[in-house]
Amino acid sequence: MSTDNSVENITFENDREKKIYEQCLKICGSTELEVKNSPEFQRELYEKCRKLLKSANIPLTQPRVNLLIILMMYKKPLTVEDIIRISNGEIATSSIYRNINDLKDKNIIDEFQTPENTKVICVANPEDHHHHIFCKSCGSINDIELEESFEKALENEIKKIELLYNVSVDSHSLELSSVCNQCQISKSN
Repeated sequence: MSTDNSVENITFENDREKKIYEQCLKICGSTELEVKNSPEFQRELYEKCRKLLKSANIPLTQPRVNLLIILMMYKKPLTVEDIIRISNGEIATSSIYRNINDLKDKNIIDEFQTPENTKVICVANPEDHHHHIFCKSCGSINDIELEESFEKALENEIKKIELLYNVSVDSHSLELSSVCNQCQISKSN
């Protein structure tokens, strides 16, 4: 992959920003994802990260952009251990934790815990409210969307809870614990 070819359609504010982008290409190219990982895809991811950080008035730094690139590429919740493995040493562990806190404070990422108390991170998307299902055997995590009627019923119950306990609920999540099909098959063999 030619770096010159990858940067030709991007306008950078300065050389530092160009270096951040070039470093992101390493992250994009080193993943085991089976996605179309073209220069256009990489540029699109970088632009999304840049806009997201700028709109939240958060400085563009290499660890932040790399963390967001990884979360956006995988399109699913990841553990810190997953991020460390995927980044292949490109993001220091302390930077991962620090940036998770910074991005969480600005509502750019969501953090939640699995039933086994493992922290899991995903990119926040206010227009795409979803919940999660966990496999308690292998630890896999998947996003699930509920029928709108179920979401509305849940929201009505939350309103009752707010009145009953005199609180204001600002968010909710539903986490389902399960054993995935693959683990069920492995267990039966």
